[in-house]
Amino acid sequence: MSNSSGKMRLSKVILLAVASILVVGLSWAFLQYRRTGKGPDETPQKLTSKDVDPNRVLADFHELTASTVQAMNLKTSVAKVPRFSKVLHLRGSLAIDSNRLSHVHARFPGTIFELASVEGLKSLQPKSVSSNARPLQNFDEVKQGIPLAVIWSKDLGEKKSALASALAQLRLDIQTLERFKALTATGAISDREYREQQAKVEQGQIAAFTAERTLNAYLVTDAEIQQVKDSADKIHRNLDADKSYAADWPRVVVYAPISGVIVEKNTTVGEVVDANADLFKIADLSVLTVWLHPYEEDLAVLEQLPKPLKVTITIPGNEEIGELECEIDRFSPMIDPNEHMALLIGSVKNPERKLLANQFVRADVGIPVEKGLVEIPSNAMIDVGNDCIVYVHPDTSNPNFHRRRVSVVQRYFDVVYVRSELTDEQKQKGLQEIHANDAVVSGGLLELEDYLQQR
Repeated sequence: MSNSSGKMRLSKVILLAVASILVVGLSWAFLQYRRTGKGPDETPQKLTSKDVDPNRVLADFHELTASTVQAMNLKTSVAKVPRFSKVLHLRGSLAIDSNRLSHVHARFPGTIFELASVEGLKSLQPKSVSSNARPLQNFDEVKQGIPLAVIWSKDLGEKKSALASALAQLRLDIQTLERFKALTATGAISDREYREQQAKVEQGQIAAFTAERTLNAYLVTDAEIQQVKDSADKIHRNLDADKSYAADWPRVVVYAPISGVIVEKNTTVGEVVDANADLFKIADLSVLTVWLHPYEEDLAVLEQLPKPLKVTITIPGNEEIGELECEIDRFSPMIDPNEHMALLIGSVKNPERKLLANQFVRADVGIPVEKGLVEIPSNAMIDVGNDCIVYVHPDTSNPNFHRRRVSVVQRYFDVVYVRSELTDEQKQKGLQEIHANDAVVSGGLLELEDYLQQR
């Protein structure tokens, strides 16, 4: 009897233990289902906007409990007025300004007789120029007005001779006219002969004037022209001992037209050159051209901005220079056929010569934002059917939320621009505004929408 009663008591204990385990398990499963809405064997699924039924219409105002807000882990962000609707990150390079690049030509064709050294031209400054001075080369800096080369040109000699001949003939014609005037008074010659001589004097004046102005057209200085006149006068007075004018008669001095750096030297002593040849190219590097390359699809937006564009550039190869302000004032009318990129052209000041031509540059161009927009995080908005939904938390001390259909202007990777000012027509369609400093739900938004749909 004792053995059978003991077995019965043991069976009851086991049954009570199994029943307790079942009760605990069922209770845990029920609580888990109440908390997550899923059974213990179900794998939680991440909610997407596709899970939301767009056909359900929710009220604009919703009041939740603090525990519900905490369970959903709702987070908010502040809507703000964007500074730029878009910032274009452009790449480009620097270049020599074509308006500051001078092509140095000879005024007359001839033979290069002398090239300047770093100390100057020896023929013009024999006492101050050393015989061992280095000739000017590429990338030497020169000042405006310094002599660069001497050319011997027969063309210049001929044009000077033409002026001297015209002056000599004019002098003779004037003397003849004076004699004719006296003879006319005595009746030795006719009035016709006198008038013909007057015409010769006028023709001589025109010839002298033409010869002088031709030299002016070739940029021969007034001092050189006066030297020709003085030389013609010496020849007339038979001052054969003074031949100083002969040394400079065919000499052409080439001067630097601007201050800058020699970027090309294309001649040597003894070379025969014509008036079209580039002897030197001198660049003023105090201002450089900026070339920027935006994508083709951004060009329409850039063209709407006021000119000139104020752009900040940086030099990747020399970050120590920092940010530099430049102005973009021209847009190329052509698109690169290979890269399909446009070209923006501007200028940047380079007074200390720290910037180098052909350096790479980076530039940021801000596209001003349209009036009446605010910026919210991209995860603060959900697409429900054809509607764009944002939840506003007007009072952070209370778990109250406003559900608003908004008008989206532009979407980017991390932010969305929505309208803070709507027209009456947009309001009649049920759209609502989001204003600056509004707190919008940016964390747990899908869970909140699904919860309200199911409730």
